Amino acid sequence: MIYKTNPDLISPYLKDASNYIGGCADKVVIPESIEELSCFLKTNTQQITIAGAGTGMTASRIPLSGCVLSLERFDTIGNPDGGFIDVGPAASLENLYKKLEPTEYFYPPNPTETLASIGGTAATNASGSRSYKFGVTRDYVIEADIFFADGNSTTLKRGLTINDPLEISNGRKVFFPNISYKSPLCKNAAGYYVRSNMDWLDLFIGSDGTLGIFTRLRLKLKLSPSSFISGILFFEKEEECWDLVDSIKKSKQKFINPCSLEYFDRHSLNRLRKKFAHIPTVAQAALFFENDIDRQIDHKIALDSWIDYLDNTRVLSDSWFAHSASDLKKFHEFRHAIPALINEENSRLKRTKIGTDMAVPDLYFFDMMNFYKNELESSGIDYVVFGHLGNNHLHINFLPDEQNIQTAHNLYAKFVSQALKWSGTVSAEHGIGKLKKKYFLQMVGEDSMAQLKRIKDIFDPDFFLGKGNIF
Repeated sequence: MIYKTNPDLISPYLKDASNYIGGCADKVVIPESIEELSCFLKTNTQQITIAGAGTGMTASRIPLSGCVLSLERFDTIGNPDGGFIDVGPAASLENLYKKLEPTEYFYPPNPTETLASIGGTAATNASGSRSYKFGVTRDYVIEADIFFADGNSTTLKRGLTINDPLEISNGRKVFFPNISYKSPLCKNAAGYYVRSNMDWLDLFIGSDGTLGIFTRLRLKLKLSPSSFISGILFFEKEEECWDLVDSIKKSKQKFINPCSLEYFDRHSLNRLRKKFAHIPTVAQAALFFENDIDRQIDHKIALDSWIDYLDNTRVLSDSWFAHSASDLKKFHEFRHAIPALINEENSRLKRTKIGTDMAVPDLYFFDMMNFYKNELESSGIDYVVFGHLGNNHLHINFLPDEQNIQTAHNLYAKFVSQALKWSGTVSAEHGIGKLKKKYFLQMVGEDSMAQLKRIKDIFDPDFFLGKGNIF
């Protein structure tokens, strides 16, 4: 067991990508084996905050008191076996992707930050640009070993549902409480996932480090596509991009079946021009799309289908299409550049991130886009809008100067209220953590929050895990 008590050594664990200030811990505990972890938990009397890789946006890993528990030594990645792979919670997405490169498999979830740990992505049910077609982390975790705050453990597998009690290693049986709360039907990563007849495993995925500690995850893999058709499409008007996305989502054409539909507004493009000089000067919006192709024999037919389809739209003629693997890589760099630029800007200006993560059902797509644009343009605040347009899930980053910070928070609150009127969620992929708690309470209400605390109570009655997250 490794203990860090020097403030200088603790300090790196008090930060993450949210730039949240206020973390405090008296030590960092780093177990080097399952046995050490279990022994520590059985004798611990402090609040515990589980440390991921620090890429999170909601300050989930930043402790408010007690100690930090880092599983950084649990970073093993097994070998793919029949379309599955076992990983430790500290294994990074980047290393998992590298491990799979020479194989016939790939892992579809692709959050922007590839340095994120697998355990962290499971704790927040992270997704990424390909979630439009391939889904989210929850869809790919099929088994997990989990330790509880008291040092006991269990193994959760698909098919173990909340209709039956969950057996813990000390012989205790846990029964799911009788509650009425149900999670939203749109893309969602807000609080505990609750659906009728669900697997126990789904409860822990997205639980923000408040119910248990992942020590091993078994992931489901997919066969790698033979190729991708990819492009970055530019538009003179943002509304023209919205119209195209709506058309694509409704299309029944065989090869118009993208896995990614990623949006960039004009403020995003203005920042991206610093790195990508060939963005058309008249472009006011862009759409990054990817379409996976299972069989190489279909690639030309599919590409021709896309070209024919786009001929009848308002896409600018100097849009970009990938012609090689290096083009694909550059397009992904384009996709990931804007959040990195904004995070760097926030960090440089010591500005706490004020960014939305809301999503709404398809029915309200155009209402959502027009509402956002009208409110943002009249606010007088600098901002950027980008993200998963296919899922009606955009990241609006407010970039106010010092005197407009409260105005930005007020506008954020207004967006939350409207999204909830449309049966949406306050967090579609980043989780709740410490920064979105008041919005989560607004989303579920006092009665449902009390019900969710009953779930917390059966696994962590002393509220040792993840103090300040969700509740």
